[in-house]
Amino acid sequence: MHLLLVDPAQRLAPDVQTKLCGRGHFVEVSPDYASALARAKDQSFDALLLSAPDSASDALRGTFGDLVRHVDMSATTTIIMGGSEGFVNHCDGHCIDYADVDMSLDELQGRLATIELYQRRVHSMENDLANMHRLFKQLNVQFAQVDQEMRLAGRLQSAFLPQHVENVGLAHFAAMYRPATFVSGDIYDIYRVDEDHVAFYVADAVGHGMAASLLTMFIKNAVTSKNVHDQGYTIYSPGQTLGMLNSKLVEQHLPNSQFVTAGFLLLNIKTLELQFARAGHPYPFHCSVDGCLTELKSGGGLLGIFDEQDFETQSVTLRPGEKIILYSDGVELGFAESKERADEYCHYRNVLNEIAHLSADALVHSFAESLDAESGSLNPRDDVTLVVLEIADESAGTPKKRAVVFGDTIAQA
Repeated sequence: MHLLLVDPAQRLAPDVQTKLCGRGHFVEVSPDYASALARAKDQSFDALLLSAPDSASDALRGTFGDLVRHVDMSATTTIIMGGSEGFVNHCDGHCIDYADVDMSLDELQGRLATIELYQRRVHSMENDLANMHRLFKQLNVQFAQVDQEMRLAGRLQSAFLPQHVENVGLAHFAAMYRPATFVSGDIYDIYRVDEDHVAFYVADAVGHGMAASLLTMFIKNAVTSKNVHDQGYTIYSPGQTLGMLNSKLVEQHLPNSQFVTAGFLLLNIKTLELQFARAGHPYPFHCSVDGCLTELKSGGGLLGIFDEQDFETQSVTLRPGEKIILYSDGVELGFAESKERADEYCHYRNVLNEIAHLSADALVHSFAESLDAESGSLNPRDDVTLVVLEIADESAGTPKKRAVVFGDTIAQA
């Protein structure tokens, strides 16, 4: 061990330095506290042996006190030899110990051996901490890069969603889309199939991370609503569209049992006939003119699991003033504080019942406000998507413009 011996009052035995050197220690001597302080600041010692001054209170206001405070801050183990009981109160520190001035050499050697043992362990932990600090800095850089990439991925994914959808005849649309993280496992679309038909759907890939978001991009490109041929084109029914999407997903042999749920609807804007089909997705709501909600039920399993599945197509004829509400299961989770309280899963239906009489735009706005008022809304457990179709009642003066609520922003068409 590298020791610094400081004994201005010459209280220690005159041969203590020689005996410590004989025990394998390298011992340096400082004649006074000032020179010891300078040395302690200039170089590193394993331990200091200090003989105490005559007065603890006087010493702590002078160089001795500066020396004690320095070694304590630098975590250098220090043994103060002798002194009054006041030193125990005045010179308290994490690495400061006390001993009688007439301590035997064997006892002193024992203390130094203990110090050496724990110092090796402390140095080992310091090295581990230094390595962890370097690793943390590297991880911090990588996390920053991942954060930037995820933000960019979220913006790119959002660009694939409909930003502005013009009204199609009497069909007016409004939508809310809120990813749980930067990217979403939900996707929706509203598009014109031909002069007489408009299609819209909501699909939900299992999960809400990067893997799910990549799957939504596949869904966006795989959805097919019509077949163009030499004689013209043929419009597929919603069940046929989901069947072809299912086959394309199965062909990909998705890992880890990835699957997709979806609801697909096709509206004839002239006859107002609405065809719909679903694949393991929540049933859409049909909202009557008086605000009564009923589920549009049709059979169909999950997408991407089994090939050659049948997806039942049903139809209903809408009337002016009626609405269709299509949503992802994140809407249910948004109003449930915990999975153990299953009754809260129906709370979203109560919210929709209360606002079903509103116009499509107002309904989406009100629903978003209700969702924001829920506990945990800042840390959602799943992506939330809501698409509302309203059949305009021209006699009631329904506004001709509509709004797409994209996240927390509103864009007027």
